[in-house]
Amino acid sequence: MGRIEEMESAGDLDGIADKVRQGATSERVAAAWKLGAHGDEGVRRLMPLLLDGNLEERWRAAMGLTRAGEKAVDPLIGALASERPETRSAAAWALQEIGDRKAVKPLIKALEDSEDSCRWMAAACLIRFADEEGLKALEKALGKESEEGRGYIGLLAEGS
Repeated sequence: MGRIEEMESAGDLDGIADKVRQGATSERVAAAWKLGAHGDEGVRRLMPLLLDGNLEERWRAAMGLTRAGEKAVDPLIGALASERPETRSAAAWALQEIGDRKAVKPLIKALEDSEDSCRWMAAACLIRFADEEGLKALEKALGKESEEGRGYIGLLAEGS
């Protein structure tokens, strides 16, 4: 049994949350996944990392939050309003991975984000959702994007 599994068996979710921040890369990702599988308790521990962690911690938290599924949707929608663009982008990606249609309208709103990277991620997520309302809004928004931006959106949609 590995260290993270031992912590989980002992109910040490705070210890697992610490592992998301420190340790070997594989351990950090595994810890985020383990936390996400703990639903509300995992969301409670991962959201601070998404909101205030460094760039890598934010993305690991986003990965873990996808495991929490529906329980993470509302907090992730709230994170789309973060002051930090890297948080908004990671939250959009996680929402798309979860696939809850509740995220479509907030992602449509994110098409107006002042940061290119956030708009582009929201656009890519809407492409992946393939929701009629989202695709109509996206069609309008794409007309305002540069050719370069449309290219990045395409790449993100293929790889997100």
